[in-house]
Amino acid sequence: MYSQIDGTHYKRMLVGAYQAFKENYEQINELNVFPVPDGDTGTNMLNTLRSMYSVIAEEETEFIGVLAEKAATGAIMGARGNSGVILSQIIQGCAKGLRGKKTASCREVGKAFQYGILYAYRAVVKPVEGTILSVARGIAKGTREVTKSERDFAQVLRTAIISGEEALAKTPEQLPILKEANVVDAGGQGLLLFLKGCLEGLTGEIQVPQEKVPTEVKQLQVKGESFSIEYPYCTEFIVNPCKVRGNEARQTLESWGESMIVAEGDGLLKVHIHTQRPGHVLDMAADWGTLHDIKVDNMVDQFNKNKHIQHPVKKKDWGVLAVVSGEGWNELMAGLHVEVMPGGQTMNPSVQEIMHAIDNGHAERYIILPNNKNIILAAKQTQKIVGQRLEIVETRNPAEGAAVAMLYDPHQHLDVVLEKMKGRLQEIVSGGITQAVRDSQVDGVEIHCDDYMGLVSGEQVVIHSELAACAQTTLGTVLQKMPEAEIVTMYYGSDLSEAEAQRIAEELAATYGNVEIELYNGGQPLYPFFFTVE
Repeated sequence: MYSQIDGTHYKRMLVGAYQAFKENYEQINELNVFPVPDGDTGTNMLNTLRSMYSVIAEEETEFIGVLAEKAATGAIMGARGNSGVILSQIIQGCAKGLRGKKTASCREVGKAFQYGILYAYRAVVKPVEGTILSVARGIAKGTREVTKSERDFAQVLRTAIISGEEALAKTPEQLPILKEANVVDAGGQGLLLFLKGCLEGLTGEIQVPQEKVPTEVKQLQVKGESFSIEYPYCTEFIVNPCKVRGNEARQTLESWGESMIVAEGDGLLKVHIHTQRPGHVLDMAADWGTLHDIKVDNMVDQFNKNKHIQHPVKKKDWGVLAVVSGEGWNELMAGLHVEVMPGGQTMNPSVQEIMHAIDNGHAERYIILPNNKNIILAAKQTQKIVGQRLEIVETRNPAEGAAVAMLYDPHQHLDVVLEKMKGRLQEIVSGGITQAVRDSQVDGVEIHCDDYMGLVSGEQVVIHSELAACAQTTLGTVLQKMPEAEIVTMYYGSDLSEAEAQRIAEELAATYGNVEIELYNGGQPLYPFFFTVE
């Protein structure tokens, strides 16, 4: 019976979840409704858990609160794609519920998991029924009562899995497109896999992986002292007179930070600790006696100041950062004086990677163009961490990114350009053409592997076996709804030659003589064309 869960138990659960994803993530990928080559829900959740694992792999603490916070930091920094960000929020919410605890009862861990689901809901502005969040809510509802009476957490997990399976089975009824494709929600299935892995890890039913994974969360140095970003506050104080002994103080503080030193003197204690909540540490210490020589330093601030001193580079006030893939896109964005970071279809950057791009860029503040719907949530998570240093224009493909990037003017205030970019995004229609990676059926239309799919605003509108015909029909569908359109801007991908792209563009110009066709080399993988109509 697992009535008390400590750090060792919790680590086994999370490592079990990581192992389960390593073995089954491709099955999650295959549940993607649209048979497009960027159906990477399972991959994104796996990479999020890999980052989490890299932080806790060598951690041996028995304190569940410490282990949970380290796991949350790793998951958040490595979060990729919408599914990965939501999963990281669940892990973070669990950490909040377990903070400061050495062990937790079955009920306490169950409440922490429910807290995690609440965090996941908060991460999404407009939750959609029939998705991972519906499954999460079903799990929370199904386990609410059992956590009040059940003492064995393994049994709570089994109940959570049963509740999740019931909620997952309902997703096709909640989201018609799932029903038509005869699949359940991929993210919801991933959440169930996470719980099953946790159960198998807890009960020892799986083999714990023996591997080295480079950590996403780097140790930083300030004045010769190492620290990790999850415990950024160097807190020092003296308690004199002090009514507790050093061992008792160490046991109390151990779950609230790292790099702890407790020096015991004649009726006094001198304490040094790196913590996430210095105020709470000081509140506890105040119960031991009178506090003196209190000193709290934000080591992240100190690190950044030292970094600027060591590398005195004058940064501009603000800039634009675009997530793109392809040499053509790199050149196009550079021509617009926009900085780039690699990413896109099947290559969603993590929160840590976005933060690194911002920290190492040429500006103090940035507007980011995610250029992919699966990168927007990671950008929002980054924004929570870096604050006003980052603003977001929610571009969903690089063609939209190019359209708004043309408005970049460093001589205007960031907020002015930001509003112009958001307004511009509402004025254009964008889309792309890609190839199906498997047989499927969507909106009553049979789709065969390698068919070309015309997508407008993320929705499938055209299926054709030939690329040129698909482009003709896709553009025609858009122009029927936009009779006043004047310009179509097309960006061809890496698998298409310039000559072939030019031929298709000329055919489109001949068919739709009332609009001007502009053609550029994007060089993006997987999508022969991205385009905007305005």
